[in-house]
Amino acid sequence: MMKKIWLSVIMGVLLTTTLYGSAEEKLLDSSNALKNMMRDSKIKIPEKVISGAQAIAVFPGTIEISMFLGGKTGSGVMVVRRSDGSWSNPFFVKLGGAGFGFQLGVEKKDILMIFQSTDAVKKLMNNKITLGVDASVAAGPAGESAGRGSETDFKSEVYTYTKTQGAFVGVSFDGSVMNHDYDQNIELYGNNVTPDQIVESDGLLSSYAIDDFIKTIQKLTSN
Repeated sequence: MMKKIWLSVIMGVLLTTTLYGSAEEKLLDSSNALKNMMRDSKIKIPEKVISGAQAIAVFPGTIEISMFLGGKTGSGVMVVRRSDGSWSNPFFVKLGGAGFGFQLGVEKKDILMIFQSTDAVKKLMNNKITLGVDASVAAGPAGESAGRGSETDFKSEVYTYTKTQGAFVGVSFDGSVMNHDYDQNIELYGNNVTPDQIVESDGLLSSYAIDDFIKTIQKLTSN
């Protein structure tokens, strides 16, 4: 009985989180989440990870639930490095996953993903990617954690970082599924726009939220 109740709670939280916020709000939340990570004195992402970035995704306020059957869900914003080295306009993506655990609770996290592989980016652009299956994923080395429990040979295709309640740690998301959030892309850019068009076009509309997110990405990758 309790398990059924908690499963209902999980589904309610996941649904509420998925539906929360307009496209512009999601962009601003993503920019703020990334700025907070960059301001954290404990964060020092290796230059090799930053310089090798082929795409970057930010998921602000992702919900993770543990209660025997656990789950996580969130929506975020992603940019892709184009052939000339510039960053594309942002487009929206969703993150979901399930697993098993022994803790009871709900936790909110900001998540940063840095894609090192163009093949992994291409797979996602085709609609979705399962981390740990379609592309290798690992906890990203950062600050004092580099060389102590996080990968240091820089062979993973995707590195993940999370920030929770002031703590910044690298975590892995094996089995998590990323796919496109077509509804929020349409809300921001208009009907019939595809993620490929968003990435390749220079003629899309601009806004404060779009410009702020791109500038934040540029600041992260220029250090």
